[in-house]
Amino acid sequence: MTVSSEQSNAEPLGPLSDFRVLDLAGPMGVYCGKLLADMGADVIKIEPPGGDPMRDIGPFIGGQPGPGRSLYWLHFNTNKRSVTLDISSSEGAATLRKLALACDVLLETGPPGYMDSLGLGYDNLAADCPGLVYASITPFGQTGPYRDFRASDLVGFAMGGYMYVTGWPHTPPTRLWGSQAYHTASNRAYIAILLALYHRDMTGEGQYIDVSMQEAVAATTEHVNTTYNYTGESAVRCGFRHGGQFVATWPCKDGYASITTNTRKAWDDLRAWMDRDGMAGDLMDEKYNDHFVLRGEHSAHIEVLIQRWAMLHTRQEITEFGQSNHHPWGPAATPDEIPENEQLWGRGYLTTLEAPDGGPSMVYPGDPYRLSEFPLPIRRTAPAPGEHNAEVFSEILGLSSEDLERLSGRG
Repeated sequence: MTVSSEQSNAEPLGPLSDFRVLDLAGPMGVYCGKLLADMGADVIKIEPPGGDPMRDIGPFIGGQPGPGRSLYWLHFNTNKRSVTLDISSSEGAATLRKLALACDVLLETGPPGYMDSLGLGYDNLAADCPGLVYASITPFGQTGPYRDFRASDLVGFAMGGYMYVTGWPHTPPTRLWGSQAYHTASNRAYIAILLALYHRDMTGEGQYIDVSMQEAVAATTEHVNTTYNYTGESAVRCGFRHGGQFVATWPCKDGYASITTNTRKAWDDLRAWMDRDGMAGDLMDEKYNDHFVLRGEHSAHIEVLIQRWAMLHTRQEITEFGQSNHHPWGPAATPDEIPENEQLWGRGYLTTLEAPDGGPSMVYPGDPYRLSEFPLPIRRTAPAPGEHNAEVFSEILGLSSEDLERLSGRG
């Protein structure tokens, strides 16, 4: 696929720079489009005339809503190009079909059957573009008794099974902060798209990708299924403890610290430190040497002693002791500490970009991986509505300025 002139002049080219993507995704899949764009794909964000509703999602710069002020939009649409197109109109749908002929991937999150109703479903587009990889992300997939159910991130998190095991034993199930179910669905779609593109490279064939948010979340429940399969019992909410029982996040002198004691040495080092502080109680007794069975049976007693001891120390003290002894102990960072974290800055995860309109520069989070040949994934800020209309429609479809003016006049 021929890339845009803007991309071809960028150095270095990303690993996906040979691919062009039509991004029609809403919040459930917007992160998938970002991952593709940040790795170099020419991602064209299709917005309705007037702009995508996601532009009105907060938080906002300075806490004030307004054009170009949505931090949500600015984060999830880096490196994308934007065109405005009313795909619900016959002419808009025809234009999208023409764009699809020049693209490798189409990403959408409409309800099952919606794109088909516009003549823009996979079968319709693949008839003319057999190499197209078409990815649909929906709450429950394209088939099954729940296919037409609507769902938010909250519902996806709940019906995927993760919410039931999140929180404290004495409280109702708890939702994690952020759009965890949406992000999980986007990640799975991203992986599936890469696999489909690899398959196309081998066979020349495109294919349809059906991603279920519920299934994506269910695949992340880790210990829950294992517990049930081996014991026949449903997992319970563990509060400050991990399901594995020997990983916990403890209140300490200045916040919280995570202490993992799933090895004999880690457990011995912890109780020896507690003993030096005069806070070990009976934990030095021989019966606690069995760090799995007996510790599990006496977990409530052990937790009382550890909690009293932890309040003597800071996060830094606990972290430094654990790390110096090769144990995975660490502080629970607060939200205001993340933007100042030296590790995130040192690796380039956090980066500063200048605003294209001459506004103040902003700090952007990057992608959670590094490619040695592509060190700077965030290359440009999120686009304005229809910022690339003339560029995309003339470059890909060969439309003239008169054609564009006519289309604009017709909405």
